[in-house]
Amino acid sequence: MGFANYTLKRVLLAVPVLVGVSVGVFLLVKLTPGDPVSTILPPNQRTDANVARLTQRLELGEPLYVQYWSWFTNAATGDLGRSYVLGEPVFDLIASRVWPTAQLSLVALLVATFIAIPTGVASAVYKDTWVDHLGRVVAFLGISIPAFWLGIMVILVFALFWGQWFGEGLIPAGGYTPPSEGLGAWARSVVAPGVTLGVGYSALTARMTRSAMVDVLNEEYVETARSKGVKESVVVLVHAFRNALIPVVTVLGMNIGFLFNGSIVVEEVFQWPGIGRLLYGAVLDQDMPLIQGLILFIAVVFIVANLVVDLLYAFLDPRISYD
Repeated sequence: MGFANYTLKRVLLAVPVLVGVSVGVFLLVKLTPGDPVSTILPPNQRTDANVARLTQRLELGEPLYVQYWSWFTNAATGDLGRSYVLGEPVFDLIASRVWPTAQLSLVALLVATFIAIPTGVASAVYKDTWVDHLGRVVAFLGISIPAFWLGIMVILVFALFWGQWFGEGLIPAGGYTPPSEGLGAWARSVVAPGVTLGVGYSALTARMTRSAMVDVLNEEYVETARSKGVKESVVVLVHAFRNALIPVVTVLGMNIGFLFNGSIVVEEVFQWPGIGRLLYGAVLDQDMPLIQGLILFIAVVFIVANLVVDLLYAFLDPRISYD
C-alpha cells in the first residue's frame, strides 16, 4: 500500500506542476512581441472587417484570464488549437512528429548509456590511473564538442567523403527513413543523428557514474564483501553498481526529457522531421498555438520521466520506504 500511495501522491502532485507550466507557457507566448492577426492574414486581406472577424474568432479581445481558461480547457481535451501557418490541428502535427523523435531519442539514449556506464565504472574501479584519466578526457571532449559541428563532421566524413572514396556514402546526408521501408535503410538514417545526439549526454552520465561508484566502493559493506573473499567482479557489478545507480538513473531520467524533445540543432543538421525541428520552425514563423502546444507537450514528457525515475528508486534500492 505504501508504494501505491506514493505513486498516487506523485501523480496528484504533478497536476499543479502541469497547471503552473501551462500558465507560464500561455503568458510567455502572449507577452511575446507579435500579432497573430498579421501572421494569419496576408497583407492583401487585412481589411477592417477581416481583422475584426479574426480577432473575435480567436478571442483576442477578451481578458487574458478568459483566453487562458478557454485555451486550457480545450488543451485538457486534446484540442491544442490550429497552426496559424500550417493550417492543421496542433495535436495532429505533434503526433506526426512524436514517432521519429522517439526513435532518435531511443538510439541516442542507448548510445549514451553504452558509452557512459562502462566508462564511468572503469574510471571508478581504476581511480587515478591512466584509465581514469582517459575517461576524463573522453568525457571532457563529449561535453565540449558542439553538437552541430559533430553532426556536420559526421555528414562530411561518412556521407560525402565516404561516397567519394568508395562510390557510396555509408550514411545518407540527411532525412528520415521509417522502419516500414526496411530496417537497414532505417538504421542508416537514424544511427548518425542518434550517435551525434547521444555523445554529448554520455559525458555527463559517465562523470555521474564515476562519482557514484567511487562513493559506493568506499562503503563498509563493500569492504566486508571483499574481506569475505567475494570476487572483485561480483563486488563491483553486484554489490556496488546497483547501489550507485540511483543518481545515475536520475541523470538518465532527465536525459530522456531532453532527448525526447529532440535536439533542435541535431534535427536541423540532419533534416530530421522531429519535435525539435517543428519547434524551430514554429518559432521562426511566430506560430503561437504550435509553440504553446509543443512546450506543453515537452513539459508533460519531463513530468512523466521524473515520475518514472522516482518509481524506479524502489526497485533499485529496497531500503527506500514510501510509507
